[in-house]
Amino acid sequence: MSDAVKRMIRVFIASPGDLVEERRIFRKAIEQLNVGFGDGANVEFVPLGWEDTLASTGRRNQGVINEEIDSCDVFILAMNRRWGQDASDAKPYSSYTEEEFHRALERWKSDGAPEIFVFFKRVDAESEGDPGPQLRKVMDFRKHLEETRQVLYHYFDSPQSFLDEVDRHLRAYAKDELPKADRDREAVVLPIAALKEVEEAKETVLRKTEEAKRANDAAEEARLQLEAAQLQLAEDAAKLSMEGKIEFAREKLTKLVTETTDLRILSLGFEFFYRTGDLDSAAMVLEKWLGLSGTENRTAGTAVALGNLGVLFKTRGEFDRAEEMHQKALAIDEAIGRKEGMACDYCNIGNVYLTRGELDRAEEMYQKSLAIDEAIGRKEGMAIQYGNLGILYQDRGDLYRAEEMHQKALTINEALGRKEGMASNYGNLGILYQDRGDLDRAEEMHRKALAINEAIGRKEGMAKQYGNLGVMYSTRGELDRAEEMHQKALAIDEALGRKEGMARDYCNLGNLYQIRGELDRTAEMHQKSLVLFRELQSPHVEEVEESLRELRGEDG
Repeated sequence: MSDAVKRMIRVFIASPGDLVEERRIFRKAIEQLNVGFGDGANVEFVPLGWEDTLASTGRRNQGVINEEIDSCDVFILAMNRRWGQDASDAKPYSSYTEEEFHRALERWKSDGAPEIFVFFKRVDAESEGDPGPQLRKVMDFRKHLEETRQVLYHYFDSPQSFLDEVDRHLRAYAKDELPKADRDREAVVLPIAALKEVEEAKETVLRKTEEAKRANDAAEEARLQLEAAQLQLAEDAAKLSMEGKIEFAREKLTKLVTETTDLRILSLGFEFFYRTGDLDSAAMVLEKWLGLSGTENRTAGTAVALGNLGVLFKTRGEFDRAEEMHQKALAIDEAIGRKEGMACDYCNIGNVYLTRGELDRAEEMYQKSLAIDEAIGRKEGMAIQYGNLGILYQDRGDLYRAEEMHQKALTINEALGRKEGMASNYGNLGILYQDRGDLDRAEEMHRKALAINEAIGRKEGMAKQYGNLGVMYSTRGELDRAEEMHQKALAIDEALGRKEGMARDYCNLGNLYQIRGELDRTAEMHQKSLVLFRELQSPHVEEVEESLRELRGEDG
């Protein structure tokens, strides 16, 4: 054991009074880091906060707290709904929490320290649509951070996800592997079809408004003006998200989805919340959508909402509920003869079966979907099904048929200019070449896929490509680069709430640590992946269980 003096890293946490559990979790995270990671890295993290000044002074003295901020190496700010306690003696700041943040920020501007991490606990869209003065200040602060780009911030959903964020960021700080804060804004590009529907609806409403005006129908003119204003706000929000102004887009959409009864706007809102990882708000939008369209009504609107709910449940790992929603959507689409909807429903059901490892049932669904898309000439759907079949054949080990399917999909997507589809095809081809041992071509494909996903702000795709690159670098023996990729994938998957992705990321990290001989960390990662794989009813459960038994020296 090394006799070298441990490097002390002082970590201060600031938060308003509505995050008591997270403050407790913060100290738990520090304890866990010091026991395992800290010993290996020869560092010791020292937790700091207002609790420590209470213990030393017997009263909450902001001057003593500020001294701790002035000497800390890392400053963590966690916020939820509250802005903080009023601070009449802290002008120009309106709360002690705000004073603490700006004190750390000014020190960082002059000295380059402390490192600042900001975490926001997600708030439901309904609350943000009608915020009180405290939440309004938090929302304005998020927009300010987004505009200035001096400090990166992350969202978390629960005390456990907060622990994971603290753990990951402090590890990266200790190893000097933090990302730079001055990167370009990350855009979130919403589906073109959804945006186009809103734009066309707005033009129609504006035309009808003029007709009502000429007919001197004041009541109808007022109603149409309100509808046009909502559609304009929805269009503005979508464009803001494409510019990377996510917090500005979020503010507009949270207000809209709580006020509107327009299914087109709700569809756009669902896509935004789903793609930014706010699954609770996405679910709230769908509940309202179904309340308006009627859960039992046989309409296209109801079928689409049920299908989206199925996609959301699959993301959460609730596969039985996902299949139930897709089957309900399929029954409606069959009853009303909506072919495009049927093709989507069969595809979604196939995706559930594929994730469960039920390859024959998945192939049956994909083939049914493909047959419909071919019959109605829906090129986009054909490309999606060729890609899905390619993944399925790869899982079976039939690489020749898999490549054929992926190339067919890529040809169609290139002709259509479907960037999202092209990214998926390049990524899948990368995995295929990796399986063949052609690592140079694999890296080329993964890099192409990653570049497209970054350009269109498709975070789920970015996570997949980081994971794919991690596996490839690990195969090459470039373990540091591999770990960097897997950690990037994990950060995105956690932010999006993608349990399937997180399970794979933990498993990949475990495999990497096993190669390094870090068996304690291997067991930790595999145990985390096992918990998630069990929740997902994944066929990978047995594989991870066997790995853990081998690590413990147990017989199978």
